[in-house]
Parts: sequence; C-alpha cells; structure tokens
Amino acid sequence: MVCLRLGDYNGAVKFYGRVLERKPANFEARLGMGKALLQRFAAQPLDTLSWSSAVMNLEAAGTLNSSEEIQQLLSQIWAERAHFLLRHTDTLLALEALTRAIEYDPFSAEPLNIAGIIYFRMGRIGKARALLAKAAQIDSANSSALFNLGMIGWFENDIKTAHKEWYRALRSSPDDEDILYWFARAEKRLREQQ
Repeated sequence: MVCLRLGDYNGAVKFYGRVLERKPANFEARLGMGKALLQRFAAQPLDTLSWSSAVMNLEAAGTLNSSEEIQQLLSQIWAERAHFLLRHTDTLLALEALTRAIEYDPFSAEPLNIAGIIYFRMGRIGKARALLAKAAQIDSANSSALFNLGMIGWFENDIKTAHKEWYRALRSSPDDEDILYWFARAEKRLREQQ
C-alpha cells in the first residue's frame, strides 16, 4: 500500500503479487493490484496486458466484496477504454466497452452520452435519443447530453425541441460557444417560421 501511495506501481505489483500467491482471495491485495496495474497502464498506454490484468483483479475484488466504489471504478475504466478505442477508430469495440461501463454503473451519464453520440452517427436515432435522454435524466446539468439531444431535434427538423434542449444546455454551460452558436441558429429558425 505504501508503494501504491508513493506511485511506485512496479513495487506495488511485486508486493501485491506475493500476497496473492499465498492468499488469492485477499480483497485488499486484489484491489491494490488492480490499482497498481492501472497506474502502470497510465504510464505505458500501449501495455494492454497491464490494462486487462487490472480489470481482472478489480473484477475479482468486486466478486470478493461488491462495493459501489469498485463498480464505479470499473465503469470509469471501461469508459476510458472506450475513449481510447474511439481515438483509434474502433467503434464497435468502443460500444462494447461502453456497454460494460453502463453495466457497472448504470447511473453514470458519461458512457450513456458517448454511446448516444455513436448511435446517432450510426443512424440509429431512436437508440441515441433513449441513451441521451437517460443521461440527461441522471444528470440534469449535463450540458453535453442536452446539447446532443438538441442535435437530434435539429437533425429531425424539430427546431422547437432543439431550441428547448439547447436552452437547457446553456443554463448549465452559458459560455459554451458551440451551444451558443446552435442555440442562436435555432432562435433564428424559429423567428423565420413565425
């Protein structure tokens, strides 16, 4: 634990490994090993073995002692994995990672929002709307989910809905230039329709 707190992830992996050799069902060692391997992965992002070993140890820790902290950590890890996969243009694996993130923490708005964006880009508008609406319901101040719901309205030529969602997004992020731009476009369009 001292190595982990000091950022010596290699030392932490070594010591936790010794504990796990003797006691494979040691919750603290599994949790610590998972966190140490995550630190190693953060320092060497191409080390996918550290990432998969971290997930395995954290899932084992969750099996030994299911806690909200571990569930949220696993959700965050899978959401980060999805970001990584999207940067490397692997949309299907990113959706799988987001599905895992949502399974671990169904009340985390970020994975729902990202999945909604992906489904929107894939043309699955109904699925996108459902995911984004759930993200906005979970976190009513999530300007990103509200903005994306507005984009769906705009795409469907439902300017009133787009305007309403962008107005809600502006209340959370009044200085966001993208939201301001699209809100102004919707305002102009609504005036032209009168």
